Amino acid sequence: MSHYAETLKSIMAAALKPDVERFVDFLADDVEYHFHVSTPPVRGKDGVRRFMAKYGTIAGDPLWRVDRTAEAGNCLFIEGYEEYTDKRTGERIAHPYMGILEFRADGKITKWRDYFEMNQKKKEE
Repeated sequence: MSHYAETLKSIMAAALKPDVERFVDFLADDVEYHFHVSTPPVRGKDGVRRFMAKYGTIAGDPLWRVDRTAEAGNCLFIEGYEEYTDKRTGERIAHPYMGILEFRADGKITKWRDYFEMNQKKKEE
């Protein structure tokens, strides 16, 4: 497993715990996080902290699965699946996603872009 993929595993563990400070330790001070296409990005570690605090009030019982990763230069491409319970409605939300992490030479993440379909309710199996 590559260094970038190992970093992703650690980030996922921190996010699911949740351990926000451990999570932001992997980020550059000037990180840009694009959590949704057409929405302005979250900027800086404090912006990510605020985003995660808000996300924690909305999403419960999260599941984050990575199905595939690929690397090119300083980028890690991620394909996976996210699922959570919307605390406001009690509905289970599930969607596939794609993410791209850009790393600096020191291993810190400078840019993070996520792409996924919003508002997908989980179908009963």
